[in-house]
Amino acid sequence: MNKLLKVSAITALTFSLGAVIVPSTTLSASAKTKAAKVLKSKKMKKTAYHAKGGYIYSSTKLTKKSFKAFKHLKTTFYATKSVTVKKSNGKTATYYYIKNSKGSIKGYIWKGNLKKINTKNLAQRKADIKHVLAAIRTMKSSGPKGIALSAMGTVTTSNTYDINDGLSGALHFMHGDYIEDGQAAMQVYESFKGRFDSVTNAKLAAFNDAVADVVADTNEGEDNFSLYLATEDLTDNLANAVADLH
Repeated sequence: MNKLLKVSAITALTFSLGAVIVPSTTLSASAKTKAAKVLKSKKMKKTAYHAKGGYIYSSTKLTKKSFKAFKHLKTTFYATKSVTVKKSNGKTATYYYIKNSKGSIKGYIWKGNLKKINTKNLAQRKADIKHVLAAIRTMKSSGPKGIALSAMGTVTTSNTYDINDGLSGALHFMHGDYIEDGQAAMQVYESFKGRFDSVTNAKLAAFNDAVADVVADTNEGEDNFSLYLATEDLTDNLANAVADLH
């Protein structure tokens, strides 16, 4: 069948079935989200937050998603305005206007997708994250090292000492069979040394001394399972102690 006959056949079939061809642009327009209506708006004291997920919208209409918040979990946002809106589904919700320090990421996000940053001891939390990450990078055992680095991907200054998403999750995997692994474990211990109650401090000091003894008896490049056990004792107990630093 030549091209002309094909077109004629399709045209005839279309009319015989009573079909109507609707341009795709029309369908897109009909599916357009209905704009939200602002019920109340007020300024708020500039407050630092981390996003937990969701979307950042370009305006209070909530019809255009500008950013995927989960891609900016470690970004510090500052909220300056609170807006209560009635959404297209008839429900009311509160959104905050946020932006990062550079102003390159900004818009409205549902307040439930934000976690307030505890500014108390912020410098200490930043330092702890930096020190633990640096120690992990010196490890030699690739398996535990990779898992620990992956766990560090969820750590922020707002969840630094959380038992699951904080530093504890990474510390639990800072063990290995090589001298470098033992040195890394002792390095993170030094970062937290003396910051717990007297009983915990004494227990951690003993575990650290045990690691030091095994490291001293291990040859360069030697795979020593005793070192794995010693570092596991130290970092597991340190992880549990760190989770109590809230």
